[in-house]
Amino acid sequence: MTLVGHFNDVSLSPGSLIERLLYHAEMHPDHDAIVSQTARLSYVQLAQLVRSQVNRFNDAGIKADAVIGIKCADDSQHLVLCLAAVYMGATSCTVPSYEPVENQETVVESCGVSYVADGTAFVNEPSSAELLEASPEVAAKASLLFSTSGTTGAPKLVVHYDSDIVAQAHRHIGSSHERFACLASMEHNFAKRHRLYCVAMGATNVFIDTIQNSLLAQCQALDVNVMHVSAFQAQELLAIPGVDALSNIQLKLGGSHVATTLRARLRNSITSNLRAGYGTTETGAIAFTDPDDAGSDNSVGRALPGIEVRTVSADGEILGRGETGELHIRCHGMFRGYSGNSDLTASRLEDGWFRSGDIGYLDEEGRIYLCGRSDDMFVFNSMNIFPQDIESQIRQFPGIVDTAVFPKRSSVHGNIPVALLVFAKNTRPQLQELEKFLKRHLGLRSPRQLLIVDEIPRNTAGKIARREVAKLSAQAEPIRKTIIRALDPKAKMSLKASQIAEFERGSGDILFRKVDLDSLGRMELLVALELEYDVVIHPNEYGNFRYLGNMVARVLSLQHTKEQEEQQKQELGQKSQDLRKTNIDSDFNDVIRDDRSFDTPPYIVQFFKRIVRLCPTVAHLNRALTSLEYRLSPADVDVLYAKNRDKELVPAGNGQKYHAATGRWLEDLQQQLLSSGKLKTEPFIYQRLAPTATLFIGTGTPAGKTLLICFPGRGDRSMMMPVAVLLQHVDAAAYDVLVIAEVLNQAYQRGVPFLGNTVTDMADWIANSPRLVNYGAYRTMGCSAGSYPALITAYRLRAELALSIGGRFHKNKHIIKILGRIFVIWRARLKGHCPQVLLSYAKNVGRDRQYARTIAFLFGAKPLVIERDNGQVGHLILEKLVENGGLRTFLTQTVFAQAGMEIIPNKNGDLVFSFPENKVLEHQ
Repeated sequence: MTLVGHFNDVSLSPGSLIERLLYHAEMHPDHDAIVSQTARLSYVQLAQLVRSQVNRFNDAGIKADAVIGIKCADDSQHLVLCLAAVYMGATSCTVPSYEPVENQETVVESCGVSYVADGTAFVNEPSSAELLEASPEVAAKASLLFSTSGTTGAPKLVVHYDSDIVAQAHRHIGSSHERFACLASMEHNFAKRHRLYCVAMGATNVFIDTIQNSLLAQCQALDVNVMHVSAFQAQELLAIPGVDALSNIQLKLGGSHVATTLRARLRNSITSNLRAGYGTTETGAIAFTDPDDAGSDNSVGRALPGIEVRTVSADGEILGRGETGELHIRCHGMFRGYSGNSDLTASRLEDGWFRSGDIGYLDEEGRIYLCGRSDDMFVFNSMNIFPQDIESQIRQFPGIVDTAVFPKRSSVHGNIPVALLVFAKNTRPQLQELEKFLKRHLGLRSPRQLLIVDEIPRNTAGKIARREVAKLSAQAEPIRKTIIRALDPKAKMSLKASQIAEFERGSGDILFRKVDLDSLGRMELLVALELEYDVVIHPNEYGNFRYLGNMVARVLSLQHTKEQEEQQKQELGQKSQDLRKTNIDSDFNDVIRDDRSFDTPPYIVQFFKRIVRLCPTVAHLNRALTSLEYRLSPADVDVLYAKNRDKELVPAGNGQKYHAATGRWLEDLQQQLLSSGKLKTEPFIYQRLAPTATLFIGTGTPAGKTLLICFPGRGDRSMMMPVAVLLQHVDAAAYDVLVIAEVLNQAYQRGVPFLGNTVTDMADWIANSPRLVNYGAYRTMGCSAGSYPALITAYRLRAELALSIGGRFHKNKHIIKILGRIFVIWRARLKGHCPQVLLSYAKNVGRDRQYARTIAFLFGAKPLVIERDNGQVGHLILEKLVENGGLRTFLTQTVFAQAGMEIIPNKNGDLVFSFPENKVLEHQ
């Protein structure tokens, strides 16, 4: 097939991007240019589509002197729009759809955008061949504006010609046989350049749907053989089960510094074909490590062919090997300057050399080592400190998953190095050992303060947002002053005034043993922090704090719970607050209102929008949505679903992927709610009694209702399903629901935090709580590890019924613990009473069966076998029942059975719940 206007028909500048596209379309017309789960375009089809897009632009009156802002979250459409702008010779830039509207407007203004091309401007199909013959002449050159990451200030607009992209392409893409995937969207700078490199080299652009949880399956189905990720994305790759299935790909790392420990984990867990790289927006790739070079782990590799690298001192002296200075780069395809900033261009380009601002050195074999950024550097006691250099060492310490180092001003020392730390989940911070480790490796350059946080602020490129890091540290200053004020005067007598002043400024820290607080003083301190910052630090945590600064860090990491508390105060208006204060003595029907009738958006909608704004990636959003499920009522889901349907939920500044993730999540929740068979949502409202106790209140007064007390499994907050789904299966006029969560993953061995140190203490807390004592009746339901406290609480409260779902003993070797639990249940039964106890277990799970039959035999309970006619059930019984539509029948015939009624009169045989028939039968 021959294209009209192909390689030999039109006058093209040597090495232009469109020249390459047309060449590949003529020489390899059927070679894949774009593939995804839903689409596949060959090079000839891509060329036709680009030409048709040019026709569309011309029909819209867009000329070659236009500046086209591309605002399109769909990657394949974005690529076509960009190539069409290049074809015309126009200037183009990205207007990121995921940014707030005001940020988008700033981009439009700074780039001088004359036309914004979004998804509505895209042509879905190429024109016919006849129309292609009339396509416009291909322009000689086009400009592309790339925004730098802006980690320390306002982003800069880097100007490239399309021929510069072609000149850089061979350093990134090895051959046309590469099938290249990148986990970042084309709206991000480095991803966009890589997609254009593929076109220049005739390689295949593979677009992965990162919203779906099928990354491995997509990579295998689409034959990905090269993947480019940032260090931040690489951390998330390691968390994917079965990620070693990608062992045949080449994994390229860039975008931020890659610690040697992370490289080792990637090689061991994913692929040995690993290449860590170094590049800039201004030059493209500069270096990559060689997978076979054993000595390259601390480096970013040797300079690529055609790249010249030298190190230069602050005085302009060219340095030798091993000497640290600023890296200067010279190569073909460098940028043309910074748009609208000729002074900055002149300062960064000198005699054909680009002054990168990166500090590093070259070893004797030409490997490049990075120490940090010149604009990040600060002076501490006359020493030059580069944060990245220190961060590299911190990342070598076990349990550290992320870190950021920044300067804290000091009138004596200039700047004191301070480090924010993110530890892996379920890892106990070993701060004392970390301090020794850093002293040993960094000496005087080691951080003088260590702050533990949940997450390091990063920009959309995954780089540390240095200014945001400094702001986070600033939030610690009032917390330090509160701690000093709260200390008992006697405890402060052992401290010097200078020590206290240094601690309040953040330039020093104080050992807890120096203040020597008694138990009353400790409690006063914890209460002061709770009242001032609305955060709760459990007394059991106190022993983990070595320094007062450790407590400051803990308050910082818990402050996000303040928003959750504020949410409760505003939810459903002032009337519902008054109702809670009076223990809901009035008629609940006078209080419940439809959130959608408010003049202002319902608080749950405001809260949801705030969550979306705070999530820099869809992966963060999905995690936030999972957490949000713990507190949503059916009415909340209904409101969110309606607002999303009306396109009023996800802020306009967020990209299509955010809309898609939210829509899919709400659609799944809505479908699960519908499985209840009810057309109206159950009118529950949310009240938090303690950080680990949540009450969902229905209509009516407690005296005329039953309280259903739910105990989730180990370390969980829900009963194997979103809380709203369970609530929708409950009659809100007959039941209120209390969810007790043991969140420390201890299987209730240490009770429940904030409620008691043992399960018996926790049951006493429920029995003595003024908010819970007025109910007419009680029932309990426990999942997995929650079975044990469900039984204890049922006997303690003299409940009507207790339901165990998938309960189990410790593993067989813990016979003493098994006997101990049996004894505690026996003692609880001796003191209390529970007419019906049902112990359900999956037919195919031996440990669950052993637990159910043992408890049933000893305490006169009924075992209930769960089976299905076409497969395994497993331990997660309720989750499986939700999936298969059996939840409604199961709950109706078990925990919600009519009081005093035997589910099956004959007590001799086991009961069997069989689905998908959804029938309770007597075991034969």
